[in-house]
Amino acid sequence: MKEIIKKIKKSRIFSLICILLFIGVCMGIGSFAAYIQHEANPTDVVVKYFRAFVQRDYDKMYECVYQDEGYYLDKNIYTAHMKKMREDYSIDSYDIKKPDKKDGKYFVVVTCKNDETKKTKDFVVYIESKRQGMNIIPDYYVDTADMMAKDVRITIPESDKLELNGVTVEKQKADVESKDNNSVYYFKGIFDGAYKVSATNDIYARNKKINISGTKVDIDLTKETVTANDKYEKVITDNGKKVINQFYKAVRSRDKENKKLMNMFPSKKIRNKVSELVEDSEDIIFWPEKRNVDKFKVFDMKIRDMKTNIRYDEKNKNYILVCTYKYKYVSAIDTSLANSYVDRISGTCNSKLTLTYTADKEQVTIVDAKLTNKNKKNG
Repeated sequence: MKEIIKKIKKSRIFSLICILLFIGVCMGIGSFAAYIQHEANPTDVVVKYFRAFVQRDYDKMYECVYQDEGYYLDKNIYTAHMKKMREDYSIDSYDIKKPDKKDGKYFVVVTCKNDETKKTKDFVVYIESKRQGMNIIPDYYVDTADMMAKDVRITIPESDKLELNGVTVEKQKADVESKDNNSVYYFKGIFDGAYKVSATNDIYARNKKINISGTKVDIDLTKETVTANDKYEKVITDNGKKVINQFYKAVRSRDKENKKLMNMFPSKKIRNKVSELVEDSEDIIFWPEKRNVDKFKVFDMKIRDMKTNIRYDEKNKNYILVCTYKYKYVSAIDTSLANSYVDRISGTCNSKLTLTYTADKEQVTIVDAKLTNKNKKNG
C-alpha cells in the first residue's frame, strides 16, 4: 500500500492536482480580500453623510455620527453646529475624493464648488471604524472629535441627578465616581456649545449656564444657589406672570377687590395685603395731588423688560419668585383727547414684585407678596 501511495505522489496527475489546489486557494484569498475591500469602503458613509448635509437633513447626519461609551452627544447642539456650518457652503457641484489616511485614521475630502463664482471649499469628513462582535468587516461612522470638548468633569450632590439642557444623563453614559457625598461625572467628550447644566431632584435644583469647550473642563454645581427644578420653575413663573397681568388690570380699573385677582390668593390676610398694594400702585398712575384725578383714565401702559428669578429657601421650604420690570404710563381725562392730552400725567415706574410659594405636587400656593416701586414722573 505504501508503494502505491509513493507512486501516486510522484505521478504528474498528483502534481497537477496540487498546483490546481494552490491556484484555487490563491484565487479564493484574492477574492475574499477583494470582497473585504469592497464591503469595507468608508466612502459609503461619507456619501450618505454629505448628501444629508447638502439636503439639510440633520437627523440623517446625526445617525452617521460615531457614538462611543463615555461620550455625550447632544443632538440639538450637533444640529446647531451643522446648521451654522451649512450657511458657509454654496454647493452647486461637488467631487468626493478617495479615502486617505493620516495618523491611523481615515478621512475623505469633498470639494464643493460654486458654479457662479467658481470658488471651491473643502468639506472634510473623518472616519471611525468599529467591528461588531466577530465580524471581519467593520462598520464605518463619522468621527466628530473636532467638534468636542474633551475630558469634562461635572460634580453634583450625590442625591441629585444630572441634567444637560433639560435632559437627564443616565449614569451609564459617563464614568461616575462617588467622592465626599458628591457624584463626579466624567465624559471623554461633549459637543462644544451652550449648556444649562443642572443638579436636580423632585423639589429643587442647582443650575449653571455655561459654554462648554476646550479640554479638561471642570464644572462644580455643589456651590450654586438652590432654585426651583424645571417643573416648579415653569409652574411658578407662569403663575407669577398671571398675577402681574391681573394685578395691573385691577390697578388700571381702580378695583382693589378685583375678584379674579383675589381668587389667586388663599387667605384673607394676603388678600388684604394685595388690596393695599393695588391702592399703592393706583397712586403711581393716578397722582393724588392732581386736580380732577378721579376723572382720569389710563390710555397707555405697557410692562417691559421683565426678568424673573426663583430661589428655594431650604429652611422654610418655600420658593421665592422675584419679578423685576418697568412700565411707562399715560393717564388723562377722557375729554382731553381732542385737546392733545392737555390734562394728563405720565411717567416711568421700576418695580420689583416678590411672591413666596409653597408647593404640593404640581399645585403652588402664594403665601406672601411684596412690591416695591420707584416712580419717575414726567413734568
